[in-house]
Amino acid sequence: MSKITIMQQLNGNWDNYGRFRDFEVDAIVVDENASYSSSGSLKLLDIPSSPAIEEYQSEIITKSMQTAIEEGQVYQDKQTVVAAMKHFSVMHKFQFRVKRSSHRSYGLVCIGENCKWHFKATSINESAMFKIRSFNRQHTCSLMDETFIQRKRTAVVVGSMVIPKYYDPKTVYTLKDIQTDMLSEHEVNLSYMQAWRAKEKALQFLRGNPADSYSKLPKYFYILEETYPGSIVKLKKTVNECFLYAFVALCTSTSGWKYCRPVVVVDGTFLKSAYWGLC
Repeated sequence: MSKITIMQQLNGNWDNYGRFRDFEVDAIVVDENASYSSSGSLKLLDIPSSPAIEEYQSEIITKSMQTAIEEGQVYQDKQTVVAAMKHFSVMHKFQFRVKRSSHRSYGLVCIGENCKWHFKATSINESAMFKIRSFNRQHTCSLMDETFIQRKRTAVVVGSMVIPKYYDPKTVYTLKDIQTDMLSEHEVNLSYMQAWRAKEKALQFLRGNPADSYSKLPKYFYILEETYPGSIVKLKKTVNECFLYAFVALCTSTSGWKYCRPVVVVDGTFLKSAYWGLC
């Protein structure tokens, strides 16, 4: 017959570091079919909830597109809090400056002189999660709508908002569409250049930096030569190690030349990327 161990917790308390201290545990071993009267029942191990654990029970926010920001909200990390506040500032047409920023805290104040708007979030028990401790959303300054715009911040925030529009390469979503949607949905009036920067940021989020892709060419050409032996692969750089041009002729294509008639046709086109050039 199998045995069951029953543990009994006596006393104990949680300290400031989330550790259970000064407790006593007693145990007895009984048969699995043992029964006891209500007066002889034993109290099973029942450790009270830690204050730190109770904080984790709040809904943890993982997305930066948070429309409502309130005291007590818990974010998965500091980066999410920073992105959420940038999004919040654009949606509410104002600017803030960072008063304090470290791995444990993040504090903001309005750029308006003597304005009482402020925001503070700190880490939960030095973990990666951040909790909003205080947030006064009332502005006591006078700011015009146009003063909230900062090129870099607006481009990053709006760019992150229009990313879904560019998931499908076949989708046509113009700069005018960005301006129209931001004005109708969020009452944010963007200039043409701000919409252009936002689109560039969105494409960069999805596809990476075009300049960085050139650094991957040597690896790509190496794989081509290993996969298609006999192919002609040439990469030309400048004296400053900058990309100049590349030439690729796969062996499956060059091997067919002997069956072609002696007629050569050369065509070219303009490259319309950020770096221009001829192909």
